[in-house]
Amino acid sequence: MRARFWGTRGSIPTPGQRTVRYGGNTACVEVRDGGDAILVLDAGTGLRELGLYLAQEADGPLSLEMFLSHLHWDHIQGIPFFRPAYDPRTSLRIRAPRHAHPVKELLGMGMDDPFFPVDLDALPAKIDIEEIPDGAERGAGPFRVRSALLHHPAPTLAYRVEADGRSLVYATDTEDPFSGKDNPVIALASGADCLIHDAQYEDDDYKKGWGHSTIASAVDVAARAGVRRLVLYHHDPDRSDDALDEVGKRAQKLARERAGALEVLVAYEGMELAI
Repeated sequence: MRARFWGTRGSIPTPGQRTVRYGGNTACVEVRDGGDAILVLDAGTGLRELGLYLAQEADGPLSLEMFLSHLHWDHIQGIPFFRPAYDPRTSLRIRAPRHAHPVKELLGMGMDDPFFPVDLDALPAKIDIEEIPDGAERGAGPFRVRSALLHHPAPTLAYRVEADGRSLVYATDTEDPFSGKDNPVIALASGADCLIHDAQYEDDDYKKGWGHSTIASAVDVAARAGVRRLVLYHHDPDRSDDALDEVGKRAQKLARERAGALEVLVAYEGMELAI
């Protein structure tokens, strides 16, 4: 598998000189298997850039699988601006956590008049939406995807994606290291080749109850799960490029002390990884 990061920021887009190198778009990761099937994790503002790329690359109809961790703005705001959704040849299957109200209705609210000029139902692409529960396992083309419910202020899922004998775990917006309960990410990520993990806070700016992890707790989760590579993700909007440089150095040092073979990377827009 291969992964490419189109948005790495949390909470709100942060364009500007302070975020040029790591990027200011919100959560979106593209995953491909060896046959070039595409699975998209989250639909933040980074989805717009992915859509432009896919529209330019495509020489025929697109069939896309999309898994949303949850429905907070920074994880869905790219959907109205996703170019392939305006192509009637596109098939897009969106999967998201179960809510008290239908997910299609909730996603559509942000595109209803007067908030946006095009309703969700008016998009030309064929769009199917499925709500999935904790612990579900789904086939998504050549991918197998398993979910785990996270500790966050809204229904939120982490996903383990497997294809080509490799495994990637996407666990953003998780406060589970501080929940006082067993952390479902550790079991989900056990032995994974790569763990993309929420790392919004430093120890000294952690905000209890806001639904996010610290950089140190992300390293601890990766070490306990026995993963090969940890990618720090969902960067705080106040974290500058220079600050993230320092985060990477400290996190790798901590990983060497905690689990010597663990590689730690700080996600940036355009980063591509072989899983």
